[in-house]
Amino acid sequence: MPVGAEASQWVTVAAERTLLAIARTVTSTARVLDAVQLLRDDPRVQVVFAFNDSSPFRDGVPELLRRAGAKIVPWEQLAELDFDAALTASENTELRTIDAPTLVLQHGAGFHKSLPDSRGDGRRVTGTVRADDLTGRRVLVAVTHPQQAAQLAAAEPAAAGRTVLIADPMLDRLRAARLLRQRYRAALGLGDRRLVVVTSTWGRQSLFGRWPELPARLLAELDADAYRVATVLHPNVTGGHGGLQVRMWLAAARDAGLLMIPPDEGWQATLAAADCVVGDHSSVSLLAAGADVPLLLAPLGDEVIPGTPMTTLSRLAARLDPRRSPAEQVEATIAGHVPGRYAPAVDATFAGPPAARPLRTVLYQLLDLPEPPEPAPLPVWPPPIPDTVPVASHVIHTKTEDKLIWVRRYPAAVRRHVAEPVDGWIGHLHAGDDEWDLRTLQAAEVLTRAAVTGRSAARSWAEETLARFPGAAVAGAGVAGGAVAVFRDGRRAEIAGSADVAGLVAALYTLARAGSLGDGRWHLRVAGTDHPVAVHLVHGI
Repeated sequence: MPVGAEASQWVTVAAERTLLAIARTVTSTARVLDAVQLLRDDPRVQVVFAFNDSSPFRDGVPELLRRAGAKIVPWEQLAELDFDAALTASENTELRTIDAPTLVLQHGAGFHKSLPDSRGDGRRVTGTVRADDLTGRRVLVAVTHPQQAAQLAAAEPAAAGRTVLIADPMLDRLRAARLLRQRYRAALGLGDRRLVVVTSTWGRQSLFGRWPELPARLLAELDADAYRVATVLHPNVTGGHGGLQVRMWLAAARDAGLLMIPPDEGWQATLAAADCVVGDHSSVSLLAAGADVPLLLAPLGDEVIPGTPMTTLSRLAARLDPRRSPAEQVEATIAGHVPGRYAPAVDATFAGPPAARPLRTVLYQLLDLPEPPEPAPLPVWPPPIPDTVPVASHVIHTKTEDKLIWVRRYPAAVRRHVAEPVDGWIGHLHAGDDEWDLRTLQAAEVLTRAAVTGRSAARSWAEETLARFPGAAVAGAGVAGGAVAVFRDGRRAEIAGSADVAGLVAALYTLARAGSLGDGRWHLRVAGTDHPVAVHLVHGI
């Protein structure tokens, strides 16, 4: 512990070195928490945290540290305490009160943005440590490519000779995590569906700042049986507006099944599970490129510095055009992806061994301790736990072709964005009986219940439901091996098949609207998979 003889009597393990880990924002704190795991299983090192709370994006940091179980010392006491080394992932950390060798990590990937200086006038290259924090202090800035050292020296001459080249541990772990992507996909409940991840940095030039309705648009255009959509937003979005406000802005998308990944954890595993990333000039886009995930990139804002790897990536990646269908662009990006297409941007951002040193090696050198002989661990991340709600209702588009019935579904919560069906397709609004939005229930043409025991009970439920909701044309319930439906005009039908009740009843309603409802065998095509179904009209009591 860094408290000297007065309190040393209270410690249990007499560590040889004390590392001060500095928390400032959620982003930088998460990066530091990740980095100190390289020191695990080593009783020679005690890690303590201090919270530099001068950032406008400080919300959420104390909770993050408490969840981690971090030992925290008050920032105002640092000048009185002794440390062997310090670690931060924010160039804005106030280093003047810290008298110890200090390593400043990047909290993103590279130095490609110019933003207003948080301590004064003008603009600064993000990641640049100020001269007054460098002068007379033992400070090293971690870079992941030799060109970054030259870039920092040009932006801040005092940084010349103050850099150390490390292999980016985040990229290494992300590439390894892609080997476990099926586990992450199972945790997210994807099944055979593709995962589209919308990622955004913060600020008005970010993707979310320019196109906040993009998640809802994607959900309204991508077949819900073929795709899921997730958001990974920079923690400063939540820190600047509050989680409540962000959820309110994304309310319709969230009701439509959006997987909202928490700002402080889960984004790495979600990226490992992704089939396509729709991003902007955030570091997550560069990491996605490094993991060779198909990337659809928004036009860069003028805060991006010309000549950086981000501008190279912008030329290499598919370009998101807000004037065109985002779903069509996603599908084209996936179909047209060529492995390795982002290599020039990735290779200009992330150097590898032997030139780039492992972060663990640098940390032990900073602590003046021999590095353990065992290889550094390569832990991947736990499964993501998204903020999401089940979807009970859909706009369903169907089309018949010979003995084939096509079905595509789009969440009802974003139906204002759903296009009208064309080219022989017809549409209807479906609501499950677990739908809580009364407007959707009252407007639905088709109402369903997932499962009822016995055909008689299913017919009774359907008849009662039609009586309660006079706007519905048909109601149907799932039974063993299929579904039973009752129409407003009194017709009753049964359908046998393996599809879910909404798809089965949609098939019956489609046949009824086409004047083809009768005994027969069909195929129901959902997300490219054909399900044989058998239809039987029920006559009499």
